[in-house]
Amino acid sequence: MNKPRLLLPALCSAAALALAPARLGAAAAEPAAKPPDLSDYKTVATAITTEIKKANTNAAPQNTGYLGVNAHADRSGKVIILDVGPDTPAAKAGIQPGDQVVKLGATMIKSVDDMRDYLQAKPPGEPLLVNVKRKNKSIELVATLGATSRPMKMGAQRPIIGITMGTGGDEEGIPISRVSSNSPAEKAGLRSGDVILKVNGISLSGASSLTDNLADKNPGDTVTLVYRRDNMEQSVKVELAADTEGNDPRSIFDPTRTTWKKDLYRMAVILVEYPDVKHNEKITTKAWADSFFSTGTYNKTNATGQPTYGSLNDYYLELSCGKLRVEGKVFDWIEVSKKRADYGQTATQTAKTQFLVEAMDALVKREGADALKEFDGAMFIYAGSRFSTANRGSLYWPHRASVSFKGKSWPYFICPEGEGSPGGGIGGGLGGARFGGGSGSSTNREIARTMQNISVFCHEFGHMLGLPDLYARPENPGSEGLGNWCAMSNQTGAGRPQHMGAWCKERLGWLKPAVIDPTVKQKLILSPIQGTTNECYKVLVRPDASEYLLIENRRKIGFDKALPGEGLLIWRIVGSRVILEESHGVEGPSGPRVFPTSVPFPSKANDAYTPFTTPSSRSQLGGGLPVHITNIRQLPDGRVTFHIGYEYQ
Repeated sequence: MNKPRLLLPALCSAAALALAPARLGAAAAEPAAKPPDLSDYKTVATAITTEIKKANTNAAPQNTGYLGVNAHADRSGKVIILDVGPDTPAAKAGIQPGDQVVKLGATMIKSVDDMRDYLQAKPPGEPLLVNVKRKNKSIELVATLGATSRPMKMGAQRPIIGITMGTGGDEEGIPISRVSSNSPAEKAGLRSGDVILKVNGISLSGASSLTDNLADKNPGDTVTLVYRRDNMEQSVKVELAADTEGNDPRSIFDPTRTTWKKDLYRMAVILVEYPDVKHNEKITTKAWADSFFSTGTYNKTNATGQPTYGSLNDYYLELSCGKLRVEGKVFDWIEVSKKRADYGQTATQTAKTQFLVEAMDALVKREGADALKEFDGAMFIYAGSRFSTANRGSLYWPHRASVSFKGKSWPYFICPEGEGSPGGGIGGGLGGARFGGGSGSSTNREIARTMQNISVFCHEFGHMLGLPDLYARPENPGSEGLGNWCAMSNQTGAGRPQHMGAWCKERLGWLKPAVIDPTVKQKLILSPIQGTTNECYKVLVRPDASEYLLIENRRKIGFDKALPGEGLLIWRIVGSRVILEESHGVEGPSGPRVFPTSVPFPSKANDAYTPFTTPSSRSQLGGGLPVHITNIRQLPDGRVTFHIGYEYQ
């Protein structure tokens, strides 16, 4: 594959970055005024930074320290222990009812609130020096903090045995109705008709009990199964495999999930049509290649006349500041054997695999056995407009998954060729016109009249790099999503997808934020994030970064030109859950979408973000460090200033 000369978007060039403040200021010109005094402000390069403290790996995740006492303030304000819970860290340390708590660690305790806040900021498992006064005698005790709860943990990725479980049969045990080929179950010698009785010595009585007993396991773990065959009990060890078909809901927010870190992604684009639905001949393979792989030239119109603002390669060059380029090849159209609707009737993995493998088989038969050898992943474009009954999980719903072909697991995503014409539902309005050749003709409702723009392609390719969906998911009522502020949520359309949020860029290694302690007083300044790899602050809500904030300054530049608003975006990350803190203060699912110009800070609603504002900076896990971000101001040149650690009353 020829390696084209890399032309970085102008946004990432050194000259453009040097001129960025002036260019931004021209768009927001104001009457001449005395420039603000920024002499005591620090940038990401000069800010006082800190290090993330390593979490106690033996502690329950996302938990707060627990001592196990009930305390109150007496009339003089002294913090007195009323009760000590049995078998708690306090009891084991020798703390007694009637003790006055003087200090925890090096911190003087002047109120019950002081005590609670101190404990909630500490992780379970941490040794704690407790200074108490007992009968006018000062005593130092050492307690090892416990956890408020001990939640059970699931494995990082769903492990599978490779069986389909039947129903009925024995009152105890789970009958096997089918064993998948080349699965751990097949390799272990299990057969259809066997009844699994135990997993690791635990008796089973239903399908859910098998799922529960595998929930805390990971691929590669070995389990011992006891099963019955022909009225004889037998035992076998089975090494669990990973679910590689993209069906594991846990993988959506798996913090251990691998992301693409190489500087080049090679993608095969496979075009697929049908006997009854042909492609639009106006959209040539070169047009698709320009849409995906060109550099700096895809900025006029596409093959069907719609405006373009850059290729998929341009988009990722801009987001990564040149750290990732996308190359590949668009293969000419392959025709599969069945009508389009025949492949889209069910959402089963078997139905998806049949279509994908048939197309790949036809491709290597035409192009040669090594046609796909040099590629990292594949994209399938199916002829016509979006399938009218494409439900979530079906073949024709745009998605990323994996398919096994010729002994290799292929990451892929799939999207339609384009959009239908106005007035005819998904398609229509072309009077039964037929595109392409062959024996079938495309109906009005199926034709792709306009070429698909890159917006959805860029989102789906983000999954190829290892990023999750960040939109509000219908299977999770009440989930907020991130609206139009991150391309892994809802993309701005018309072929100009917005940037991903700071969390995505950091995950992919394209952004290195300055890590700061919110209790250290600083006056900070932040330039626009576009075109940079470091203009971002990571504010530790908890010292071990189990909860933190990412602060970025987003402006209407480049692919972010269609952003709803400009200013400081504050992202809260709790574990691996990403939450947008909207300046307007409207919480819940509507938050990212309403009053869009007032989502960034500052706004009419807020020029501060503290424990006492709405939204509040208080830790969602309890305790944590106090975060006071105040005096947020936009400068005429597009930069934003703010104070952190200053508690204004």
